Amino acid sequence: MSVEDRLYRWLGKYLDAPQWVKTPIGLVYGWLPRRVRYGAGYPRYLAEAGLRCPARLAAVAEARLRETLLWAAATVPAHAGVRPRLRAGAPVNEWLDAFAPTCRGDIKARPQDFRSTACGEAAALPMQTSGSSSEPLRFLLERGRTRCKETAYIDSFNRRLSLPRGCATLSLRGRNVRGSERGTTRSFDPIKRMLAISPNHLTDALMPGHVAAARRHRVASIQGYPSAVYILARWLAQNAPGSSFAAGIRGVQLFSETVEPFMLDTIRAVFDCPVLLHYGHSERAAMAASMPDDPRYFVWPLYGKVELVDGEGRAIDEPGQAGEIVVTGFDNRVMPFVRYRTGDIARWSAGPAHPALPGFPVLERIDGRDSDFIFGRDGRAIPMTSVGGLRPPVFTRVEAVQYEQFEPGRLIVCLQTGGGLARDTRRELQQFFEAKFQGMVEAELREVTQMARTANGKLRTIVQHCGEALHA
Repeated sequence: MSVEDRLYRWLGKYLDAPQWVKTPIGLVYGWLPRRVRYGAGYPRYLAEAGLRCPARLAAVAEARLRETLLWAAATVPAHAGVRPRLRAGAPVNEWLDAFAPTCRGDIKARPQDFRSTACGEAAALPMQTSGSSSEPLRFLLERGRTRCKETAYIDSFNRRLSLPRGCATLSLRGRNVRGSERGTTRSFDPIKRMLAISPNHLTDALMPGHVAAARRHRVASIQGYPSAVYILARWLAQNAPGSSFAAGIRGVQLFSETVEPFMLDTIRAVFDCPVLLHYGHSERAAMAASMPDDPRYFVWPLYGKVELVDGEGRAIDEPGQAGEIVVTGFDNRVMPFVRYRTGDIARWSAGPAHPALPGFPVLERIDGRDSDFIFGRDGRAIPMTSVGGLRPPVFTRVEAVQYEQFEPGRLIVCLQTGGGLARDTRRELQQFFEAKFQGMVEAELREVTQMARTANGKLRTIVQHCGEALHA
């Protein structure tokens, strides 16, 4: 059992503690070896994340998938009927096809049916998704394995930036900093050497203090939601061009949200360093990430099995064809996620493998959730990615954009600006949306002072109220 999992229930209290309490506790705890903090499995998973032999990767991935499927069929009530169909010696894909895809709604409706009967309470670590989707979920991880494995793979991901040992990171993701209602919008964790800033408090008035704090802590990397990192980059470009802080950033990592092209362009221009994209989810069933010289998503084969399926549930193998990401996670025997529908849309890449990652499946891009669509008058689903591309220069006058739709054919476009938009700017924006939608959607522009975020600080690109039309 890892110390981290034993202490997990106290994590929130530690993060919310005053800095004078957190600093001495964190400094002492930080001296513990990672093997002690994360458990004996940490070195194994770290070595696994670094495996680069295609033949070895394929063999281990198949063995891990068979082990997971057999365990689920034998011990998970929801999959009990599958066991007789797992023909000995059959290809592993035949075994996988025997399992029907599951979704959040299935697990929410019958949580006990998806829990292994062979694991006791002591093995279960209760978790909950952040709620950025319309269907937050309570589920279970396996103590001593699942989070330990995730940490090892994240550490492997961090190594792609070759950051200085012991450097500090600026975090613009996760929980909002407690005490922000009393003016506390920053917090430093000495264990991870991470300066956390509330994504909800990236205002012009507070930004100079945030940057000064980052300088004091000698921040050399940034990680966060694309929308939050973009706000920081945009402020630096407008108020501190060529700043020493921006010049000292060695790498940026973007998590959790769909990355829009205009955001990525601004972040790269301001920090002039490698920008890595990461894909994962709270259920810890799959993980993928880009490389400093390649923006595609490379799937770790030993973290979990990734499939793409069409609307009928058929497997997609052809590059370029959009499909939903369906995952089967390894190393969670308490509640194994088997053929779990993520709601995320992606496409396989037709390009070559990366020379440093042979044997890694490659996703050309991840388009976002299947709820990230706008619906036209005729019910047609328009991907948000098609709206975000090739934006005119006038968008540089907008701090953030959020869409909300209550009925097909009508869309509210919320524009966050610093001091209001000129009439000419509004007209250009209106013309942009009219050209994009070609009469299928009527866009209503509304100026707002602040965007609504989730409790976890994420900015939802679109707040969709008519998603049932997607499958009509």
